[in-house]
Amino acid sequence: MLEMRLIIHGRVQGVGYRYSIIEQIEENQTYVKGHVCNLPNGSVEIVAQGDIEALKDIRRFASKGSSKCLVREVEEVLSEIPEYTYDSFDIKF
Repeated sequence: MLEMRLIIHGRVQGVGYRYSIIEQIEENQTYVKGHVCNLPNGSVEIVAQGDIEALKDIRRFASKGSSKCLVREVEEVLSEIPEYTYDSFDIKF
């Protein structure tokens, strides 16, 4: 199993970016666990755990976001994990 951590830079806070990530996961029935949250510096963090195909789907959408977003840069760290450490995929406040 894999864990992907993304830091999304650009105009991604206050434009529904986190909700668009949740919506994308639900619409595509992507099986991942983790969270999406705003960071104090104006970026957004996504931590997703699942198989490589599910993580690729999230990465693809995260680099675009919704029509109100302007993604300028995506930092990515991918690592192997022995088991899930989250129960679901949620917005972390």
